Amino acid sequence: MKKELHIAFDDTDSLKGSCTTHLATLIVHEIFDQVDFIDFPNLIRLNPNIPHKTRGNGAVAIRIEGDNSDLEVVRDVVITTVKKMARLEDENTNPGIAFVSNAIPKEVKQFSRRAMWDVISIPEAEEFNSLANVELIKLGNGRGIIGALGAIGNPLEDDFTYEHLAYRTAKNFGTKRMIDRESIFAADKATPLTFSNVDYEYNSVMITPRGADPVFAGIRGETFVEVMKAWSLVKPLEEIAMLMVYRTNQHTNQHFIKEFPINQLKPHLSVVVHGTISKKPHYIEGSHLIFSIRDGTDEIDCAAYEPTKRFRGELSNLTIGDEVTVFGGVRPAGKNHPMTINIERLRVSSLVKQFSYENPFCEKCGARLKSAGKNKGFKCQKCSAVYREKKQIEKELPRKISIKEYLPPIIAHRHLTKPFERMNRNNKNKQIGKSDIIETLKLLINFKKSS
Repeated sequence: MKKELHIAFDDTDSLKGSCTTHLATLIVHEIFDQVDFIDFPNLIRLNPNIPHKTRGNGAVAIRIEGDNSDLEVVRDVVITTVKKMARLEDENTNPGIAFVSNAIPKEVKQFSRRAMWDVISIPEAEEFNSLANVELIKLGNGRGIIGALGAIGNPLEDDFTYEHLAYRTAKNFGTKRMIDRESIFAADKATPLTFSNVDYEYNSVMITPRGADPVFAGIRGETFVEVMKAWSLVKPLEEIAMLMVYRTNQHTNQHFIKEFPINQLKPHLSVVVHGTISKKPHYIEGSHLIFSIRDGTDEIDCAAYEPTKRFRGELSNLTIGDEVTVFGGVRPAGKNHPMTINIERLRVSSLVKQFSYENPFCEKCGARLKSAGKNKGFKCQKCSAVYREKKQIEKELPRKISIKEYLPPIIAHRHLTKPFERMNRNNKNKQIGKSDIIETLKLLINFKKSS
């Protein structure tokens, strides 16, 4: 009788190179003929504000089924590959591996949900070793078991997307990625169910990373068919080593599930905070925009940094009394600044009215009146007429900001940011046929065999 096995690992890469999805793709190639895959490999992004992450704080889960003997072989392959490929020479790389047999415990799912917004310690993760169907393996200090559990516990039962990843050959690691730029624009326009491939506002290509990691390009979309179609239209100008499709929580806003009063905020949390503007927006050195919000518990600064571009200009039109919801990460206090919410998105729920005030006109000669002194009315300097009862003319001013949600441009989005293109999309409850998964993975793996 076949059994399910959920495998996950994290913290195998380094800022100097490597990539957890690259390692996972190697494992998928290695074990594909021995077991059945019950899902595409999952790329799970966790709380993006964790200070010791490398890039996108992503962990990978592989979900399979097979006979006991085959699953034991797979377990050995995973452990051996992680030990071989992880950047263990970097003191900041501390891999963790998690195995869960059959059903995922509800406690692990709860842990995963918390890992989307909170800071979790290694000892808290280690407690799951006591569960009968959970096995955790630590390398270095084993911090990666936190992300591994977070990935296993998130089988993407809510909203999800796909990412098609192409990988470079080792000889090209660290060099500029060679790709036909125009083909990316053409592929994007031909695949309406892909998104964030191009930032048209800034004429910037988004599918190619810039670091030394093995990823050549990543295309994100609503279906695995659409991301594969988009890739077929892209023209790489260098050799491609491997391909893989991941089902993922990227671009779902899944880290914004916890609302906080201001007096309960702590560094590195991903938070949703409702408040009223209490200090007007102003720019500081570096062209960063700062303002404050207040709720019934406390006050906190909020920041839109220079890389968010025109987003700062939009938020600069807020004023004291406007009601907003801020979505972002909590930056700890530093030498020159208090604890601050780094804004990822902002929703305006109400705007105060703003007015201008002008002196009235003389009824006799039409000239603009001057104040005759406090509570003394107005006097015309042209014809000397005096008006004791006249009041200033009040005129409501149009606001330069609207009641709606604001986002930075695509070039400033994080992996989990839900773009405007997805605002009315949600893939929850969309089923994927097991045969579709297996046939698609076979197609991707055969790419390597034929190249």
